[in-house]
Amino acid sequence: MNSMRTNGRLAGRALATLALGLSAVAIAAAPAPAATGGENTALSCTPWREWRGEGGGSGEICDGARATGTIYDAKADGRCPFIKFYYAGGGHKSSVSVGPAGTSKWIEVFADNGKYFNGSASVEWRSC
Repeated sequence: MNSMRTNGRLAGRALATLALGLSAVAIAAAPAPAATGGENTALSCTPWREWRGEGGGSGEICDGARATGTIYDAKADGRCPFIKFYYAGGGHKSSVSVGPAGTSKWIEVFADNGKYFNGSASVEWRSC
């Protein structure tokens, strides 16, 4: 009889520990809330850097909701680079392009409502 009580207590403790662990994982995986008006809080940011011989860029994605940085067109080839920022769960949103050769541009891209960037980006090209 005592062994049944001990096993029951151990099982209960194991379930409680598992529940706490899963809660911590869910909290860590949830996107961070964006800062509200006027707050000057340091938010979670992930650096990005994408480059090819013809151009590219670098910057950061903060809170999965805002990507910023600089893109540069390094080659006179009639193509203007832009950056694609990918959403968690699929899809992407693109920055403006930069050109002609030798020019750079500051970019700021906001995720659509209800979507979050997953931290990855790629350099793409448009004719210019």
